Amino acid sequence: MLFVVLAIVAAVTQAYSRNELVLQDNIPDVIKTKQPLFAAEELPESLDYRQLGLMTMDLNQHIPVYCGSCWAHAAFSSIADRMKILSKGKQRDIIPSVQALINCGDAGSCNGGDSKAAYKWVHDNGGIPDWTCQQYQAKNMKCAPMNTCQNCDHSGTCEAVTEYPKIVVSEYGGVTGDQHIMSEILARGPVAAYIDANCLEDYTGGIDMYETCGKYTNHAIQINGWGTENGTDYWIGRNSWGRYWGEDGFFRIVRGGQYNVGTAYWAVPDVSEVQA
Repeated sequence: MLFVVLAIVAAVTQAYSRNELVLQDNIPDVIKTKQPLFAAEELPESLDYRQLGLMTMDLNQHIPVYCGSCWAHAAFSSIADRMKILSKGKQRDIIPSVQALINCGDAGSCNGGDSKAAYKWVHDNGGIPDWTCQQYQAKNMKCAPMNTCQNCDHSGTCEAVTEYPKIVVSEYGGVTGDQHIMSEILARGPVAAYIDANCLEDYTGGIDMYETCGKYTNHAIQINGWGTENGTDYWIGRNSWGRYWGEDGFFRIVRGGQYNVGTAYWAVPDVSEVQA
């Protein structure tokens, strides 16, 4: 049992010495609708989409092998959750394929990437297949029809699938400032953001005060809500390190203190793709 625990800790800790962000310059926003902005007094004291049954399944970027794909997981878990929110929880979990993005996108790889660039690629490419088309293998692969969507029969023969549903986004962009970020999350759902993973290394629960970290970022996470405990304001974040990490795969980090989100990134999934 001790060996298993140490192996898990070692696998997670491996991320902290690596920069999983390879950011691209000058990615333009594509904004077609008015950006949400609530007055401070209109924002609720707390918001937790988990309590509303509006979060999709948890994922782990580090199995079956280590892969620095946090940037894609943060972006795609946010799209998936937003689709579920749009359906008011009536839709089953539909998860965009991180592996298809790694294989054929231009936003990054297992060596790091850019969450906003992931949104841009999905928008510009006309969509992305879901997890059932191309399951996560945690490795860099060549772009090919087989590595976009595939099926295997009882004989062990696999072939590319050319007709499949696509998850489409109609607009995407960035938002800065706590009030604007909270408004975006309240109106349309979770966002992707960047953080220093070293401050999450020993996290097991509670509010992380981010006291040992500065402005350096090397990891992407999802932010999906907020609250206050004993006078300390916090963000609710989702990580991509499995349910055995943190608070059942999630964490809380100080809001309005040492951790400054900076710019958070969002995308709006096409409503036509949201079906109960």
